[in-house]
Amino acid sequence: YINAHRGKTFVVMLGGEAIEHENFSSIVNDIGLLHSLGIRLVVVYGARPQIDSNLAQHHYEPVYHKHTRVTDARTLEMVKQAAGLLQLDITARLSMSLNNTPLQGAHINVVSGNFIIAQPLGVDDGVDYCHSGRIRRIDEEAIHRQLDNGAIVLLGPVAVSVTGESFNLTSEEVATQLAIKQKAEKMIGFC
Repeated sequence: YINAHRGKTFVVMLGGEAIEHENFSSIVNDIGLLHSLGIRLVVVYGARPQIDSNLAQHHYEPVYHKHTRVTDARTLEMVKQAAGLLQLDITARLSMSLNNTPLQGAHINVVSGNFIIAQPLGVDDGVDYCHSGRIRRIDEEAIHRQLDNGAIVLLGPVAVSVTGESFNLTSEEVATQLAIKQKAEKMIGFC
């Protein structure tokens, strides 16, 4: 199994619920182990419960239309806050995931960036999705370069447009499109 997958690309999707789960540390350790075995990893994380919690703390009710968040300007700030905190937390956890293992001391480089260009969802059934978006383009070459350099690529639910606007994307779309574009051997989801 190890030799069959060494050098192959896996996309791992971490739903916000999985990140909050008590076994999340075990998932992170498994991701670190996969990386140490030579598997090229793109990790995509979601933040739905964390965003909803932020909104509740600010007495702001989340709005959904057809199971997609309507992201107005105020909600976008909460999305960016939750996504940013999760990015830092996941990066830190991945960086130390091999501690207390025989591979302790091995360095894991985690890279995030503007690998995805977004576009607005627009209006559907009279509902303006505002800053809810979808993928316009993925910079596959830049991701390949990072994977070739031995990094884990970490991507969250926020991407920018060609005009510099931020958009809230679903982690499911990001993970699925990355798996297709990267011709991933496997897509693993933790919801």
